[in-house]
Amino acid sequence: MAHRLLVNVIFTGASVFGRAFTEAYRQAAKVSALSAQTGGATKASSVGGITTDEALKILDLEKKELSLDKIDEKYKYLFDVNSKEKGNSFYLQSKVYYAMDSLRKELEYIQKVSDAKKLQPAQDSKE
Repeated sequence: MAHRLLVNVIFTGASVFGRAFTEAYRQAAKVSALSAQTGGATKASSVGGITTDEALKILDLEKKELSLDKIDEKYKYLFDVNSKEKGNSFYLQSKVYYAMDSLRKELEYIQKVSDAKKLQPAQDSKE
C-alpha cells in the first residue's frame, strides 16, 4: 500500500514539473521571438528597482511630457533641494537619482523600439 502511494506521489510530482517546465519554455521562446523582432532591444532595469510609474511620481512628471530635458530639470532641482547640506536625507537623494536613471532607461528603450520598427518595414521591402 505504501509503495503504491509513493509511486502515485512521484508520478504526480513529475507531471506537475513537466507542465511547469513546458510553460517556462513557451514563455522563453516568446521572449526570444520578441527580442528578434525588435532587433535585440531589451528594456534595462534600474539598479534601484524603481518602476516607471513610481519614477514619474517621484519626479512629478507626466508620461506625455517625458523628455531628457524635463527629467534633467526635475532631477537637478530635487537632488539639490534634498542635499545633506540643506538638512535633508541621502535616502531621498537616492530615490531621486534612481527615478532619473529609470526614466532615462525607459526613454532609451522607447527609442530603440521605435528605431527597430522604422527599420523593420525597410528590411521587409528588400526581400
